[in-house]
Amino acid sequence: MAERMDLNQTRAKRESKKTASPVPPLVGNQYFRVYFGSTLLSFARVSNVQRSVEFESYAEGGLNDYVHVLTKPNSQGGTLTMEKGVSADKSIHKLVRVLTPGQRITVPVTITLCHRDDEGWKPVRSWGFEDGMVIRWEVTNLDGMGSELAIEKMEIAHAGLEELEV
Repeated sequence: MAERMDLNQTRAKRESKKTASPVPPLVGNQYFRVYFGSTLLSFARVSNVQRSVEFESYAEGGLNDYVHVLTKPNSQGGTLTMEKGVSADKSIHKLVRVLTPGQRITVPVTITLCHRDDEGWKPVRSWGFEDGMVIRWEVTNLDGMGSELAIEKMEIAHAGLEELEV
């Protein structure tokens, strides 16, 4: 006859048989680094990190079961929107003044997503482009009655993001 166990003993036995999941933990999007060449700039948000391709559907004559999907040559790049809080640090203003609308960015720009493990922050994925241009810069509305942070936004046009090795 089987030995009777109470609820705690049953739970303990069940827990001892469980094995660790082979699925690695998912990475959050809250820690990333943006480099302009070798210079690290801190941003609160980077949006429009995306890659796409234009396509055309082509139906073969007489055969209507399916269409062929053909890629078109890339005719447009993308834009990245980078946002950060206005800093009181004078040294960063010199670099940001260079990034004005119409100014070409000739150094490689790299965005690296990081994940924290027991050994610290490790790069997980990275994207970048070689040539871009600042096309827009703005500061949030200034409000004497408000208490929000002043945020700078900068839009950069580029020929396309490439995924880089980490």
